[in-house]
Amino acid sequence: MELLISLFTILFLIGAISFLRPSKKMKALSAVRMSASKEGFKIGSTNELRKKFKNWTPQVAIYQIKNTSDHKNLHYLRIKNELKLYEPISFKYENQFQIVEEKISKLPSSVLEIIFYQSNIAIVWNEMLGIEELLKIKNAVLEL
Repeated sequence: MELLISLFTILFLIGAISFLRPSKKMKALSAVRMSASKEGFKIGSTNELRKKFKNWTPQVAIYQIKNTSDHKNLHYLRIKNELKLYEPISFKYENQFQIVEEKISKLPSSVLEIIFYQSNIAIVWNEMLGIEELLKIKNAVLEL
């Protein structure tokens, strides 16, 4: 009986310790988030920001970067395979629309949604695609 109790205790301790070790997925996410932070991205969002995104799910992430472009208050949403202007619709009638559309179309397909605010740009994407994909996104956003 004492042997059985000792065996269960050891198995319990091994199980508890194994839960403390991060999984491969968590290690990969940690590396992406660390690199993203070094590249100037802010990771995460408020509930209010999440509500503004139409393509946000718990499986994707919201990254924010400083808005150095002239574009403010634009919201693009991936519909099928294209980023389409979601709001303001009135922007379609401005002279810059075609230029912005061409630049937006060059964003990687991993960008599910992008919102331009006064001070930052919020991007929804699948962070499991890795840091190389994030760097492509960053370079494309900086060209806007």
